[in-house]
Amino acid sequence: MLPSWRRLAFALTVPALLATACATEVEETDSSSDEINYRSTAGQEFTLSTTVRFAAPAAAQDLEGEARELAVVARAEALRTTVTSAISAELDRIWPEAQRLTRAGLVIQFRQASATYSDLKASEDGARYEMVVSGEFAGVNDLEQKLPLRIEGGKKFLPVTASVDGESQQLEIVLTPVERSRNAYPKYLELFEGGLDIAVHVGGDHHDPPQDIEHARSIYDDLVASGFRSPVRSFAELAIDSPPFTSRINVKGESVDVRVRLFHVDMTTSEMRQPLIDAYKESMKSADVVIYDGHAGRSLDYSGVVFAYKPARVAIPAGKFKDIESNGKQQVYLFNGCETYTGYADKLYENPARNPANTDIITTGNYSAIQRKANQVISFIHSFIDQRSGTWVPRSWDSVLSRMNAVGERSWVHVYGVHGIDDNPKVSPLADVSKVGVACRSNADCGSADSRCIAVSSNRRVCGVACADSAGCPSGTRCMLPRGQSSLDEMQCARQ
Repeated sequence: MLPSWRRLAFALTVPALLATACATEVEETDSSSDEINYRSTAGQEFTLSTTVRFAAPAAAQDLEGEARELAVVARAEALRTTVTSAISAELDRIWPEAQRLTRAGLVIQFRQASATYSDLKASEDGARYEMVVSGEFAGVNDLEQKLPLRIEGGKKFLPVTASVDGESQQLEIVLTPVERSRNAYPKYLELFEGGLDIAVHVGGDHHDPPQDIEHARSIYDDLVASGFRSPVRSFAELAIDSPPFTSRINVKGESVDVRVRLFHVDMTTSEMRQPLIDAYKESMKSADVVIYDGHAGRSLDYSGVVFAYKPARVAIPAGKFKDIESNGKQQVYLFNGCETYTGYADKLYENPARNPANTDIITTGNYSAIQRKANQVISFIHSFIDQRSGTWVPRSWDSVLSRMNAVGERSWVHVYGVHGIDDNPKVSPLADVSKVGVACRSNADCGSADSRCIAVSSNRRVCGVACADSAGCPSGTRCMLPRGQSSLDEMQCARQ
């Protein structure tokens, strides 16, 4: 044990390098360290931290002042990568693919941009150094019960072995649950301004036989079955320059146009894939809801939006999201591919026009799947457009995510979660909060399609308003399920 330490003079925040990947997406990545908020109905974020001690690097022994500190920092950066890679490898060992593909298995994903080292200190003689390596990852809700944690001296930790100074060092990885974002609503009314434009980009599939075209066809069939007017007579006639599918929803007594565009690889020839790239870039600039449904992975300078695999792979790496023209309009993104939690949101937020205030991003904390029917994408679209008795009714993010997590295409837990919702509204955009607590006889007395007339006693009923979290409710009330209700869509602000 070292008797005393001195802290180095400058702050240190460095992104992680994690080399593993999903499916065939296999390159390395680097990312920023901006923190973003997160919520999932199937998962929980955790911070991990561990103290690492190491000897002064040989290159620093004959140096002084800033030159010595820079050499130490270079060593700290290399060790941070060593430590995060060791943790990643241990989690992959605990959680092999066979476990990930069952509902009983673990689900663990690093958010690469969160990995940092800090509190770099030197001993008084400068011979040794100490630092804290930390980061964030997402796992299933009961993760702490599934990991082989050890308790020693009242401290609970995950033991991980890493090579430090040429010797194996057992690290004590401490896990702490991160306070998740409060449930909230998408910023629907801002999305609906000028009509709701949804762009669905189905990526290519490298499997044989490929499933991407049937996947896209299922979206086409559902749109038509849901009452959308198709711009063509059949799926086979749909072209990359086809007009959108069109429909309307009734929002607060006004008609809102809904336009959906659908893109897939067979709209282009093998010699000319550029129109698929151009279409995605246009969606980032003009659509309200942008959906990517295809292969993805952890390697963010390689993985991203993959449009085609045959005869050659064509993609926009997630690391290039920052370079695509966008604007400040409100948008929602869905990255429905393997392990997109690891960095797709961070990379999109590097775009100067995209930030958590104007962009909600849904990612996956596990494998996704491309099969004949695009269940999650269809569920996601319906969360924005479904009506009840001819009137649009909003759904909170928990309602949206719980539906997506429930309609798995296979047996495993996908762990859909949303980033960037801390500033989103906590009560329904239809709500008239002045009605809360007002006497009523029926739901119609309460002013909006999702407000309820709630029985508070045997002879008294009062109005509530639909809510996602108590933070949006009037003083003296909280967001709760009325007696006899069980659906998230029935939550109301009411007095206890």
